[in-house]
Amino acid sequence: MRIFEYENINEMSFDVVKTVMNFYDYYIKKQGYFSLVLSGGNTPKLLYEMLSMNHNIDWEKVYLVLGDERYVPLDDEYSNYKMINDILISKINIPKENFLYVNTEIKDIEKCALDYEKRIKDSFNEISFDLILLGMGNDGHVASIFPDVEISDKKYVDFVYPKNANPKVPRITLTYKAINNSKNILFLISGKSKINRLKEAFRNRIYPVSKVSPKENLLFFISKN
Repeated sequence: MRIFEYENINEMSFDVVKTVMNFYDYYIKKQGYFSLVLSGGNTPKLLYEMLSMNHNIDWEKVYLVLGDERYVPLDDEYSNYKMINDILISKINIPKENFLYVNTEIKDIEKCALDYEKRIKDSFNEISFDLILLGMGNDGHVASIFPDVEISDKKYVDFVYPKNANPKVPRITLTYKAINNSKNILFLISGKSKINRLKEAFRNRIYPVSKVSPKENLLFFISKN
């Protein structure tokens, strides 16, 4: 585990881009493609803007996967798909089949989760993502794995009804099975309250963030503001 600390999100995002590109270069050379799981929230927005303007990425060799989604329409203001599509996907030349998102137009949430897991399985010989970007909530949740929910240890994708989420809507999320089978995980965390929660998680290991353990590298990029 390695921790990198910054004064603000701008400084942090510049270094995160460099780190993502290092992973990209390594896996493109090693296997010919790069799989990257994207996080929702506000903290990674600048990162996505920077990636959208990076001309050194061959997007035809990149697979982008959503780590979690709120069960809302795709054009809803709370949709991770909408945020990522507006900032990143609409600005790059990536094949349609290379962007895996949760199809919330499927009306039954269980069927929606099963559909997402099936499409992920169909896209990869092994579900072991090269790099997962994760955020963390003030309550220590990661992706949409909240302290108050039970999550499957058999599935790669599950659906949850967190009581304390904001907004309070059902979610579809990668599980620990998918997250911890990844090669590398990079956390993006900003703000004093989240930093304090992370310190508590390191001490007590009682929060979802404490249970994240990839195969190779676990990186925390932390911004004070």
